[in-house]
Amino acid sequence: MKTLSKILIAPLFAFFLLSCSSSDPDVKADCGPNYCVADLQGTWDATEYTLTFCGTGEVPNPSSFDVIAEGGSATLVVQANGRFTLSAMIMFDGQSYPESVTGKIYFEDGEFFAIQFDDDEPDDPTYFGDTLSGNTFSLNGGSVVAEWDFDGDEIDEGACLRITFVKT
Repeated sequence: MKTLSKILIAPLFAFFLLSCSSSDPDVKADCGPNYCVADLQGTWDATEYTLTFCGTGEVPNPSSFDVIAEGGSATLVVQANGRFTLSAMIMFDGQSYPESVTGKIYFEDGEFFAIQFDDDEPDDPTYFGDTLSGNTFSLNGGSVVAEWDFDGDEIDEGACLRITFVKT
């Protein structure tokens, strides 16, 4: 009886260990719940690009910065495979500051809109709320996804990001 129970328990235990493994990588899917990455292929111009304080500590004054209203611009170019370049020209205090980021867009586990920025550690994506409706694409980083010196004290504060693009 001991031998039979060992034979039955050993495979059961092995199955349990394998099924509970947390080392399974998240699936990087091309399609999410409402659209596929290929639907974003093309060039998109920002009509809204707002940084809002969402860090810790005292809220700076001002607590938001509207890149477009201040005369700046941003363009997103997306390839069918999800590779992208976001180029922005930020105007601040009469000076222009070019910014550019690259990376890959995907849906983690086919559900969560994720961006793996090329400058970040591998397999450390940033998650965004996303909406694609016709030729309008919106991203909302509800947690700290950027830094900005809101109050001009030369110390960057944590910033949330909202960008709305229109396909050109």
